[in-house]
Amino acid sequence: MKYLLYIFSLLMVTGAYAQNKPVDKVEETKTKTVKVEKNGKIIENKVKVTTTKKQDVMTTPKGSSTINNERIFPKVKVTKTVSIDNDNDPFYDTEDKIIYYTDDRGKYIFTSNKKGFTITNPESIDIGFAARSSNNEYYILNMDTYSGVGYFNTKGNFVVEYYNSDLDLLVHKEFKTDTKF
Repeated sequence: MKYLLYIFSLLMVTGAYAQNKPVDKVEETKTKTVKVEKNGKIIENKVKVTTTKKQDVMTTPKGSSTINNERIFPKVKVTKTVSIDNDNDPFYDTEDKIIYYTDDRGKYIFTSNKKGFTITNPESIDIGFAARSSNNEYYILNMDTYSGVGYFNTKGNFVVEYYNSDLDLLVHKEFKTDTKF
């Protein structure tokens, strides 16, 4: 009876573990060390770039009850984390997250900072800033061409709403995650 209870509990844990949504995840870390002379002392500066690529594992819905379905390849979310160590301690001093997005007018780079994030174009020209609001759910967005309120939806896309006075209507714009940058 004791062994039967052990087998049953093992099967319960295995069944619960198997219910997670499958995700392909690739993480690559590159570290570069540079020695710099500062005030007569040689200091090692380290830059660590971690690139994470995540993609949901999906199959065609038409034959969901069969075993060998064709695989669908949804967009991959790419996140870069840049960490910089400017002194001799073992801890990194600054860390920035970079995520790539697109919309109907082009491609954008979202770079995090303490107050929110900066939006730049591929040529690294700042075109906007999103400040985190007091409830940490919404962002106050100030772009070159408009200002509005933004938030991240359940798909991880950044949604912006702003008022266009020329058209006299509320505009809803979505920046989608992008991998082909």
